[in-house]
Amino acid sequence: KVSADSLLGVVNDILDFSTIEAGRLELDSVEFDLAELLREALAPLEASARKKGLALARRLAPNVPTRLVGDPGRLRQVLLNLAANAVKFTATGSVGIVVEEAGISDGPDMPGEGMRRVHFQIRDTGIGIAAEKQALIFEPFRQADGSTTRRYGGTGLGLSICQRLVSLMGGRIWVESQPGAGSTF
Repeated sequence: KVSADSLLGVVNDILDFSTIEAGRLELDSVEFDLAELLREALAPLEASARKKGLALARRLAPNVPTRLVGDPGRLRQVLLNLAANAVKFTATGSVGIVVEEAGISDGPDMPGEGMRRVHFQIRDTGIGIAAEKQALIFEPFRQADGSTTRRYGGTGLGLSICQRLVSLMGGRIWVESQPGAGSTF
């Protein structure tokens, strides 16, 4: 089952990457509950975090509305991927998602009447990433360290897919990290 799940993950990553590269990915625009989406994004990671003794947390700032419009499936995919990486690369400590309001961007026709911007932070106390490797990790099939693939697994597609999905949703993604001091995406 573990091998089948792993293979399915690789196939899904390749299909998502190909769909995005072909310009064929269409985002949904539906109303969803952000608090529920956060619970759903972290639920698959609870067992692995507990097994490692990690604290797994989420915090939704009080000024962030819980009813939003967007593509909840793709947002959940991004959050799950980032949080799963955080759990994978963290041996002790914690992994958390923090959500804060980041203002409202101007709409094309009405200043101040545009999209509500939300800032998601996925924080961990894991191994961290050297500054010279931080841009590299968003490239397809690349990881910060070749030995990372052997030790932790992965295709090197997850962060590239996240970056492209976030861009399609009108956002941006970056990392702040130091080796041995964890990461925040």
